[in-house]
Amino acid sequence: MFDVHFKLRYTRINKQPDYNLPATIQFVVNIDGIYSSPRSTGISVMGNKWSGVQQKIIGSSEEVQSQNRRLSSIKAGLDKLHQELCLVKDFVTPQYLVDVYVGKKEKRITVMKSFECLLEELKNPTDPTAPRLKQKTLDKYDKCYEYLGEFLKKEKWEAIEVVQFTHPVAEKYRRFLYSKEFGQDHVSRYVSYLKKSFALSKKVGDTDSNPIFDVPCPRTKPKKANPLTFEQLERLVSYRSQDIFLQQTADVMVFLAFTGLDYCDYVDFDSSKDIVELKGVKLITMKRTKLFRGGSIPDDTYIPLLAPAKAILDKYNGFLPYLKYATLLKNLKHILKAIGVGTDMSVKNLCKTFGSYLLNKGLRMEVIRDSMGHSTIKQTEESYTIVFVDTLIHAFKQAGLI
Repeated sequence: MFDVHFKLRYTRINKQPDYNLPATIQFVVNIDGIYSSPRSTGISVMGNKWSGVQQKIIGSSEEVQSQNRRLSSIKAGLDKLHQELCLVKDFVTPQYLVDVYVGKKEKRITVMKSFECLLEELKNPTDPTAPRLKQKTLDKYDKCYEYLGEFLKKEKWEAIEVVQFTHPVAEKYRRFLYSKEFGQDHVSRYVSYLKKSFALSKKVGDTDSNPIFDVPCPRTKPKKANPLTFEQLERLVSYRSQDIFLQQTADVMVFLAFTGLDYCDYVDFDSSKDIVELKGVKLITMKRTKLFRGGSIPDDTYIPLLAPAKAILDKYNGFLPYLKYATLLKNLKHILKAIGVGTDMSVKNLCKTFGSYLLNKGLRMEVIRDSMGHSTIKQTEESYTIVFVDTLIHAFKQAGLI
């Protein structure tokens, strides 16, 4: 139960109230039978002009009406503030409510409530036109919420407020995540999610600061590509096996290596809608899954269909065989060994092979960037392109240097 009650406080003379003097109107907040200490409204009135039953000043003058409106405004303001605080705090005392109302204390939100507000905003944006995150991304936020709750429970900090979650606490949380055998990128992602929740709480006014806005979230430096060379690609294209699953894996590997698609793009690929013909050239056109970041909807990426990739599509009449990631990765290792590739490679390296293949065929970097769906040339240069030794020697010969 929530209620605001007004009462009079008379001036005391010799410890006795003087009813001949104006009394100050005070308000008291009652929440479930617990009362706050009285606070002055700043309004004074003679005792015979006050109705305790109606909780207002008696009279019809303009001054009296203005004072009664002021009392109604105080009650409405306290009621609204109580509702706001109940959304961000597990328990609101009447005294805390009054202290916040008069500016003695700041509105504060607990860490868990802050993250809950972020989850609600991500799943049900206040702006109906805002792009929605994919379920896979939302699941990551949910897992972060679970680990955050586990950490706070372990430290017995379930009710810790955002303003109390300072740098030392953030570092303790980071160490907790490392104890779960998460890598640096995983840990930094979860810390950044927490920073994002605090930033949202500050934006909507639930807290006055984000105490960890400058906590670093380092990521591992992208590894240089380890692509297949021209010779290794030829051996992959020529690979044949009596095992149908190995052969299908090799065919999918060829398709990925000559299109630059990620595994998630390959799973979603539909030749009936993802292939167009422009000026007599067939192109793959699709929204790359990796570009769905921050809720943004990317533009279509156009990838000219190279002969080896086209041959694979023709072999399967446009419908690539579906292979689970674990199956593809397992068979990939076997095939790489069979074609004499001793380096440790993953499915991702097939995507990187495409960028290096285009570079060593003489395409400009901006063309490679657009074909791979990158936002900047720097991203393409750092992670997806390697100049082969044969290309290096050829370039020096063309320049007349050797």
